[in-house]
Amino acid sequence: MWDIRTITEDDADLFRSRLSRGFGGDGDTDEDARTRFRAIFEYDRTFAAFDGEDIIGTGGAFSLQVTVPGGRIVPMGGTTVITVQPTHRRRGVLRALMDSHLQEVADRGEPIAGLWASESSIYGRFGYGPATYRHKAVIDGRAVEMAETFDGSSTVRLLDNDRAEPVIRSVYEAVRSTRTGMLTRSDSWWSHRLMADVESWRGGKSARRYAVFGEDGEVSGYAVYRQKAKWEDFVADGEVDVVEVVTTTTAAHAGLWAFLTSIDLFPRIEYWNLPIDDPLPSLVTDQRRVRRSLVDALWIRLMDVPTALEARRYEADGSVTFETIDPAQSGRSATFRLEVADGNARCTAVQGAPDLTMRADVLGHLYLGGGNALTMARAGRISGDEPSIRALHRLFRTDSMPWCPEVF
Repeated sequence: MWDIRTITEDDADLFRSRLSRGFGGDGDTDEDARTRFRAIFEYDRTFAAFDGEDIIGTGGAFSLQVTVPGGRIVPMGGTTVITVQPTHRRRGVLRALMDSHLQEVADRGEPIAGLWASESSIYGRFGYGPATYRHKAVIDGRAVEMAETFDGSSTVRLLDNDRAEPVIRSVYEAVRSTRTGMLTRSDSWWSHRLMADVESWRGGKSARRYAVFGEDGEVSGYAVYRQKAKWEDFVADGEVDVVEVVTTTTAAHAGLWAFLTSIDLFPRIEYWNLPIDDPLPSLVTDQRRVRRSLVDALWIRLMDVPTALEARRYEADGSVTFETIDPAQSGRSATFRLEVADGNARCTAVQGAPDLTMRADVLGHLYLGGGNALTMARAGRISGDEPSIRALHRLFRTDSMPWCPEVF
């Protein structure tokens, strides 16, 4: 019989091996990989299902902080590296790993948990709902023209890795406090995840390029990208693979996209994580040339409903009483009264009949302001009278859509 426990340094190599195998890889076995693992993972939050001396399942949590509507920063247990070996499927290992993880997040007092789902059919049953979405964008640079011209005094410069880090960190921090869904990045996170450029991570593409946009001597945006050369009958058909674009001004956003779509020999541009409210399609004369497909991104589970709901701000005032049903706790239900005045919330557990009923994953879907309560009600995911559903939608919805910049 297997048991679940946190790992030690002695378990780390086996853990990394089984984790990589769970996602179909072989993993890096060099000392640099061990150093990165120690720097990023917290051993007291990294756990495994052991069957004798072997590891048959892995899991962990990052101690993250996420920006919520209104700019407040909320601690989040970042659910990560959940795998089960193919020899032990359908034996309750996943359920045991998740139960252990959620209990640990609750014990730490983190009001929310979050993840990027390897399979979207799995995590609703544990109370997570998709709270942010992204567009996968594909652009034909040969057919794109920018709708406006830009001030020639602005400049785009390429920086090497060492010079880029302090510059792009400064821009990221300026945006993070204003953009819902963005994560606080620690020094280790920057050094060992974001600025590390391990060859095995490149997928046959170049090292990372760092382009920064300058206005009046100040950097107001950056783009991180890779390139992959390709030729068809001596005609260049190279690819620009955009990793991240973060800007503080409209000019920087437009200027960086003008740069990314006009690199000689690289007419195909792909961005895996374009915000769904990004103005890029409106920056070009033919928006059909920016082909987009919608994909879920950060999933959220509320661990402490009153604390989580009181942490964010709201763009409308009102009140609603709702019941949540938690599939991760055998369908246990609880009822809460949410009252919002001047954008600030008071949420309390109450008794009595609710106005609305929803599962915990639906509440997670709504939490960051990008969810749609009206659509959820039409799908049968929220039950209640129409005025209360509309009130719930007005309370939770925000004008700006949340965006999470990275998978963890």
